[in-house]
Amino acid sequence: MLNREMKDSGVEYIGDIPKNWKIAKFSRFTDVGMGQTILKSDIEKKGIPIYSATQSESIFGYLSLDKINNLLKPGDFIIPARGNSIGAVKMLKSYGGSTQTTIWVKIIGDINKRYLYYVALGLREYWFYFVRTAIPQITTQQVSSNKLPLPSSSEQNQIVNVLDTKINKIDVIVLDTQQSILELKKYKQSLITETVTKGLDKNAEMKDSGIEWVGKVPNAWTITKLNNLFEIKKIISKELGYDVLSVTQNGLKVKNIDNNSGQMSADYSKYQIVQQGDFVMNHMDLLTGWVDISECTGVTSPDYRVFKTKNFLNLFDRYYLYVFQICYMNKIFYGLGQGVSNMGRWRLQTDKFLNFYLPLPSTTEQYQIVEFLDEKTSKIDNLIKDKEQIIKENEDYKKSLIYEYVTGKKQA
Repeated sequence: MLNREMKDSGVEYIGDIPKNWKIAKFSRFTDVGMGQTILKSDIEKKGIPIYSATQSESIFGYLSLDKINNLLKPGDFIIPARGNSIGAVKMLKSYGGSTQTTIWVKIIGDINKRYLYYVALGLREYWFYFVRTAIPQITTQQVSSNKLPLPSSSEQNQIVNVLDTKINKIDVIVLDTQQSILELKKYKQSLITETVTKGLDKNAEMKDSGIEWVGKVPNAWTITKLNNLFEIKKIISKELGYDVLSVTQNGLKVKNIDNNSGQMSADYSKYQIVQQGDFVMNHMDLLTGWVDISECTGVTSPDYRVFKTKNFLNLFDRYYLYVFQICYMNKIFYGLGQGVSNMGRWRLQTDKFLNFYLPLPSTTEQYQIVEFLDEKTSKIDNLIKDKEQIIKENEDYKKSLIYEYVTGKKQA
């Protein structure tokens, strides 16, 4: 319990604050602006790092000092103004600049920078709500007008010291758990690769498959071209009323065409029919694409590849689903692709697909492999889910901890 009097802050999302605290505008301590427009052709190999809301690790590239409109110092902030990471505050550890997708914040007032950073983290969901424009975004005016709780300088320092210690412990747990998840995913990937290419009998005599990504296979297995086992089909629906199916890395999903999210088609009658048991493959993007078996009848983009096992063959399709998916995970298909990879168009051409070599165990072995992998991967997936829940709980705790300290509900 707090041993101090509290008062109403007058700000709904802040609630009660200690009686000796004040409420101030964010703009009192900051200068806020939008980043500059930078083309990829402007980027240099070294210089000052430029941050973006849309690039991996937030780094867009580098510019020489004389080309940066607003040089940010260590301790200043950048805030993605749009994109998947919208509102995610980042405190710079070095000098930097930012692109037009970000809002920069220079700390100019008499305030502990890390305290202000923690306030921004703790109040993020209240401060950085989206402006409902054609492209959801936050604005400089919105950021500047936000209100924050303001304790004395000594209390700011105390809060920062306490939070630095507590947050560091939480972050260590989260990082260790993330590393554990990564290791489980790598183990799952290697388990699937080993099992679909080597089988379950550890004592089986082996032979060279002649395929680099497969390596040795059991003597009883054969190697054959994909077009001996599968056939591509393309039947345009010519009518509406079907479920629209989209290939995602979480599998084949029914698209919600009522919420206008994602890329939409003007006419789904031009989509191709997918029947239950068909394979659907995003062969246009071999880096982030995927393949799955449809559990229902529907339609999908005419740009996707729909194929099925040849009717006269007694194959177990789910064995080959594991094979095809591991070819995505291990970038086997990617190595055969053509196109422009940095634009998300690295395609597996039809001839390369049909002439792709596959291992062919007996049907009995295919079933045994799938049964084994289903059981093993299910256990791994459950472990990953448990660890993801640990991360969520720690992140939620961290969020609530920061909020309680920066609003004075916990005493440092």
